[in-house]
Amino acid sequence: MARFKFNRKTGGESAAYTVAFAVMLIFCASYIFAFLWAIFAATKTHAQIVMEPFKWHDKWLFSNFIDVFKRLDVRGVKVAGMIGNSLWYTLGASALGILGPALMAYALTKFQFVGRKALISVNFVVMILPIIGALPAQYRMFSRLGFVNSPLLLISSFGCFGGTLLILMSFFRNLSDEYRDAARIDGAGEYRILFTIMFPLAKAPIFALFVMNLVGVWNDYMTPLLFLPRMPTLATGVYLFSADANARAEYEIMMAATVLTAIPPLILFLLFNKAMLTSLSIGGLKE
Repeated sequence: MARFKFNRKTGGESAAYTVAFAVMLIFCASYIFAFLWAIFAATKTHAQIVMEPFKWHDKWLFSNFIDVFKRLDVRGVKVAGMIGNSLWYTLGASALGILGPALMAYALTKFQFVGRKALISVNFVVMILPIIGALPAQYRMFSRLGFVNSPLLLISSFGCFGGTLLILMSFFRNLSDEYRDAARIDGAGEYRILFTIMFPLAKAPIFALFVMNLVGVWNDYMTPLLFLPRMPTLATGVYLFSADANARAEYEIMMAATVLTAIPPLILFLLFNKAMLTSLSIGGLKE
């Protein structure tokens, strides 16, 4: 009968794990409390949320959510239009945002060429060095290219550097070259190997990063606010609506709008949390 040996943690390691778990538990609990309190506050009247913000109330006022749908309007664009803009912008920007790093990661790990190490160094510089004051020049360039108030803005999402590149480089580096060699023997070209063999093998990390990009882009209100003023997304609309509600001291309406915006990312996380959080392994080769 086979015996398995488990490495026992030292006292210091156990203490470190315990402290880390406690800190993360408090961190997660604070987020959950904030979201639940936002739902709780969104179902109160104005007087209740101002005078008794933490007091339990028996009558839940869901009409605040209906008021958000009725009043949410940005330059004539209603909620349905904002949701439509959010869908094409989020899906397009997330797909292009993961495609660029995936192509670059594959090239940097599976091919040897002049400038390869320089590109890797550039990636670290881009991640570390903050770019300050480039927004006016960026807006002028996008205006001349016709990206402003146009779906062509999605082209700007096609980048090659960042943390996503490092994650995918690590994955492709550990992916055996025997898959490529076997495909070459069968007469497959590089593009066919990439799109029919290597990318399908990497679908787990690519999909996990894609879902994470979806959540980030869905919540991004600043980019559409600057470059898509006539095509506002739901995040942009809720941001402007919340600012207006805050100025009017309509805190219950502001909380209702915030909850409505947070629901889609929450659903995505509940559906795909395993893809984002679990470790991934690749197998299939027999020795």
